Amino acid sequence: MSKLRVVAAMAVAVASVMCCTAFVARAAAPTVPSFLLFAGTDLWRYGAFLYGGTVWAPRGLDADGFAFKALLNGGRYTYNSGDLRTDVDGTMLSAAAMPGWRLVRDGFSVGVFAGPVVQDYRLAPYDPGSRLHGRYVGAQFSTEVWYQPTQAAMAAVSGSIASVGPTGSLRAAVGLRAFDALFLGPETAALWCGDFQELQFGAHVTGFRFNGFEWSGGGGWAVTSDRRAGPYLRLGVSSRY
Repeated sequence: MSKLRVVAAMAVAVASVMCCTAFVARAAAPTVPSFLLFAGTDLWRYGAFLYGGTVWAPRGLDADGFAFKALLNGGRYTYNSGDLRTDVDGTMLSAAAMPGWRLVRDGFSVGVFAGPVVQDYRLAPYDPGSRLHGRYVGAQFSTEVWYQPTQAAMAAVSGSIASVGPTGSLRAAVGLRAFDALFLGPETAALWCGDFQELQFGAHVTGFRFNGFEWSGGGGWAVTSDRRAGPYLRLGVSSRY
């Protein structure tokens, strides 16, 4: 299967997850939103990833209590192999199902999730020096923190780590209210996958609401452990049901 077909298949899978969950959520017609659907993409010169999923909180998204998070993501990437001394093209698919707990207070929320994850890596050409090639089953932990001390300021931290690889990410952002419609500010992120690491430094737009959806985005400069650098772009959308 070509890399393009893998990414296309991921896009269809993500869309299917969102559509099916939205259908179930709308059919239930809750008075308090209990489903958060989300999807997005991370792009840069040497990679393209898609993600999507849902968070289900039976007591409602604005209440303390049990929550369940399902996440599907994947895409393609290129890295420079020190052993092969050439570029290696890789594809990654990942699916996680994580029960957890959400704590919600006025202007503050935190979610903690943990559960099984399945990841699949394919490399061309095959790189014997890579830690990741083939299918793996492991555990994944993720957390999301949102803090809004006033209507005009916000801070957010999110991260995840999987036992496979290990692989993970960590992102932090702060922002100020702009145009009475969204938050603007700086962001930084770190990503790691086996023996590969990437750092990102940029700016973000968060919390722009339009027609029932909340949009976010970010962009800036990324540097990697294999001595590559270039611009990155991040886009995301979510909706409550």
